[in-house]
Amino acid sequence: MAKALRPYTRYSTLLIVFVAAMLAPGPVHPGEISLREVASGLNAEILYDPFLELGRIQYGGYAVRFAVGSDEMRTDDGTVLSVTPPTSNDGSVYIDENTATQLKAIWRPTATDRDEPFVSAIVIDPGHGGRDPGTIGRHVIDGEELVLREKDIVLDVSLHLRDLLRESFDDRRIILTREDDRYLPLDTRTDMANDLPLGENEYVVYVSVHANASLNTRATGFEAWFIPPEQRRTLIDPEDLDSDRRRIHAILNSMREEEVSVHSAMLGNELLSGLEQTVGARSPNRGLKQENWAVVRNALMPSVLVELGFVTNPEEAQLLSDPEYLHKLAVGLYTGIRQFVDVFETSNSDGT
Repeated sequence: MAKALRPYTRYSTLLIVFVAAMLAPGPVHPGEISLREVASGLNAEILYDPFLELGRIQYGGYAVRFAVGSDEMRTDDGTVLSVTPPTSNDGSVYIDENTATQLKAIWRPTATDRDEPFVSAIVIDPGHGGRDPGTIGRHVIDGEELVLREKDIVLDVSLHLRDLLRESFDDRRIILTREDDRYLPLDTRTDMANDLPLGENEYVVYVSVHANASLNTRATGFEAWFIPPEQRRTLIDPEDLDSDRRRIHAILNSMREEEVSVHSAMLGNELLSGLEQTVGARSPNRGLKQENWAVVRNALMPSVLVELGFVTNPEEAQLLSDPEYLHKLAVGLYTGIRQFVDVFETSNSDGT
C-alpha cells in the first residue's frame, strides 16, 4: 500500500541538494529514470530528505512535493498529480516516463509569449484503464475465443499516436493522461489539460480515445463527439479578469463558449477525415455527433471524444485485434490533429 503524502518539512541538517555530478546507483525497476536527470533538463532543483524520503522539486518560485512510495505529487497551488510511486536507491530517486512527462508539462517555460495563436499542447486521453476495462467484446471466431478490452485497444492506439505527434511536433507538449494500465478518475484526466500553464496566445486541444459497443452486433464504424453548443459552462474565471472586464464576464464567457464549440466541431471533423483516409475502406464513418459526455464537458478547451469502432461487432473486433489496423487508426488520428492544427493556426494568424 502506498504511503500517504506527508507535509514536507525542511530540516537543514538533513536536506540534501542533488547536483548533476552525483553518481546515481541505478533504478529499482526497469524503465525508470533518474529524477535528478529530469530536473537537470528542466533547470529545476531537487531538495530531498533521504531519511524521511520526502522531497521538493523547485523551479523558480514554483514547486512540486513528492514522497517515495506515494502515488501522488502535489503542487504549491494544490494540484494533485497521479503518478506511479517514485522509488529510491541509495539516496537517489527514480520515476517512470509518464511522471516525467507530467513534470515537463508543468515546467515548460511560458515566458516567451507568441504573437500568433499557437497550439502549444496536445493532450491525448486513452479512456478507462486499471480496474475499469471499459467495454468488452467476446467472440468465437473459427473456433477460437477472441476477447477485447477497450482499455487495451485505446492505450495501444494512443501510444502510437503520441509517438507520431512527438516526432512531428517537437516544439509542442504531447501529453498522455496515462501511458500504462492504470485507473484515473475523469476529473484527473481533464485537470491534466486544464491546469497546463500557458503563455499569451497558447492553446491546448484534448482528444479522448475510446472504443464502442452496442446491443446491435451489426453496428460498426468510427465516430466523434463534442459537447452541444447550448451546454453552459464557465470557461473564464471572473477572478482572472480586471474590475472593468469582470463587469462583462457573462459576455466574454459566452464568446469563449462559442469559440471552443466551433473549434471542437472543427477538430472532430478533421479526426473523422483522417480516419476515413486510413481505415475508411474497412470501417464506415458514422459522423460527428453531440453529447454532454463528462470527459469533454470538463475539458475547458477544444475537445473531442472519438470512438474507434465496435468491439461488439465480430468483423470489427477482428480488425481491432490487429496491430497493423491499430497503427492505421493512430495514423488517422494523427492526420486529423495535424490538419486541425494547421487550419487553426493559419486561420487565426491574420485575425480571421
